[in-house]
Amino acid sequence: MITDSRVKQGTLTLGTAPGTDFSCQVTNIRVNSSYDDDGDAVETLCGDELAPGRKVGGRSLAGTFIQDWTDAAGLTAYLWEHDLEDVPFEYVPNLTGPTITGTVRLEVPAESYGGDVNTRITSDFEWGMTSKPTFTPPVVADDASAGGKAKAKANA
Repeated sequence: MITDSRVKQGTLTLGTAPGTDFSCQVTNIRVNSSYDDDGDAVETLCGDELAPGRKVGGRSLAGTFIQDWTDAAGLTAYLWEHDLEDVPFEYVPNLTGPTITGTVRLEVPAESYGGDVNTRITSDFEWGMTSKPTFTPPVVADDASAGGKAKAKANA
């Protein structure tokens, strides 16, 4: 059975709880992870070999947002005000998705603000996570719930 997940009607908040919700400015968002080898492979006298260990090279919260520099309380102003600060974040990709929380170091996007005349202007961002994020799985509905009934009905 295929499970199709979408990023839609989610939330992105930055700052100390309850934080500031910037969900309506974000058009693309993702959690990135990179991994590196931790040492070298080891071969023993008998010819067996152990692969090198692996470690997290880094994690980040990245995406694209619509520039909102005409809003004094918008994301653009927030980034300028908190440039290079570590702030808590909470990201929920959709209404029934997991919750990912942690801390990111904010940076004003590298590209300049502004763009083509009379067009929607966006900026790409990538904020490094300063600690391991917490992934809280969604609560799974049981068969007594409406979602469970719909699922059971679809499988019938």
